[in-house]
Amino acid sequence: MNMKMTKQTRIFAKQVQVDLLALTNADLFQMIHLWLHTGLSDDVSQETRSALGYTLKREEAYTHSLSTASGSAVEVGEQWLAPAPQQLRERLMEMDTKLFIQYVLPIAFQALHATHTEWGEGATFNAHLANHLRAIGGKR
Repeated sequence: MNMKMTKQTRIFAKQVQVDLLALTNADLFQMIHLWLHTGLSDDVSQETRSALGYTLKREEAYTHSLSTASGSAVEVGEQWLAPAPQQLRERLMEMDTKLFIQYVLPIAFQALHATHTEWGEGATFNAHLANHLRAIGGKR
C-alpha cells in the first residue's frame, strides 16, 4: 500500500497511533503480533520487524561426524523473537508519524484489508482502523 503523505493521511495515522497506544500492553502486543502473522507475513521486512523491536534469532543445528571430533554448524532457519509488551509500546511511542506510516500501517493494512474491504485504502482505511481500535479499547 503506497501511502501518500497528505495532511489527512497524517491526521488519521496519528489517530491510529493514539488509539493503538490507548490499548493495554497485552492488547497492544496481541494486535501488533496478529498483524505481523496474518496475511502476507512473509512479506514483512526485517526493517519493519526490527523497528517494532523484534530480534532475529538464527537457529543452528550442529552435525557431528564420527570421524572427526569437530562439529559443523548448519543454519536451519531464523526466528523472530517478539519484544516485551512494554518495549513494543515504547517503540511505538517513540515513532514519529512518518515512521508509523512506514512501518505500522502497512502491516495493519495487509492483515485487515482482506476482511474489511469496505474500509477502503489510505486515509479512509486509517479512519476505520482508528475507530476499530477505539471500539476494542472501549470494551475493556
